[in-house]
Amino acid sequence: MRGKIKRFPDQLKKTFCFFPVLPFFFLVLMFLLIPLGNMVVRSFTASGSGGLTVGHYRDIFTKAIYHAALRNSLYLSLLSAVIGLLLSFFIALTLSRTEAGSRNRFMAMLNMVSNFSGLPLGVAFMIILGTTGVLMEISARMGMPILDIYNLYSGNGLLLLYVYFQLPLGTLLLYPAFQGIRKEWKDSAALMRAYEADFWFRIGIPILLPSLTDTFAMLFANALTSYATPFVIMSTNYPLLPIKITSMYTGEAVQQQELGAALSIVMILIMLALMALCNLVKVLFYKGGKE
Repeated sequence: MRGKIKRFPDQLKKTFCFFPVLPFFFLVLMFLLIPLGNMVVRSFTASGSGGLTVGHYRDIFTKAIYHAALRNSLYLSLLSAVIGLLLSFFIALTLSRTEAGSRNRFMAMLNMVSNFSGLPLGVAFMIILGTTGVLMEISARMGMPILDIYNLYSGNGLLLLYVYFQLPLGTLLLYPAFQGIRKEWKDSAALMRAYEADFWFRIGIPILLPSLTDTFAMLFANALTSYATPFVIMSTNYPLLPIKITSMYTGEAVQQQELGAALSIVMILIMLALMALCNLVKVLFYKGGKE
């Protein structure tokens, strides 16, 4: 009996340790799990009749308009994530070598620019690089129509915009990882007469691989779910997954919420597949290193 009495306070302490995280679990349940479950159920619900169906998913993978939305979203997301990751790597590398004062000022600017997205960013690009944008007019009047080949209202035009808002996020995510690269490792490589490129390919990049893969997944998700910026520029003229999903819920003629739920599930599965692939790359890399 005494043993039980002595153990009771310890068990009580362990029980009370879970109380601070209960609000977190409540938020996850109310704003993530329940809406996700409702979305899954609705995606298999027939419009009007309310019966079960897989017709929405069949439409997504058979109709050309949804093929175009998937293709365009994957094209912009993958390419902007790759370009953004490469440029962010060199920007973060340069930041890690600059003085503290200059680095702090640049980081403050990056934090400010990272919040410049959505509607303001789309309007800014239209004013600067639109058909009658400032830079377009300047280049035309100077007799140097260099920017004539650039069309903001196209897939390649949107790619530049996507890369622009990927850079601040990618740099902010990668920069802390460069603090883990020790100066002693660089000195040791230099003593062994290794070039700087050899150091980064053999030591630096393998050490940064977890951060690189996680940053790539974050940039991909950031581009895949981007809605406001491309919608301001292209409206519904350029099919993208987020735009098609929104049109299913806010359509002026007929709303197709069940089809919108199916499109949302497809987008979530794409992001989960990429995250799983990134984690698989890390696991295989670590296994190779242990062997």
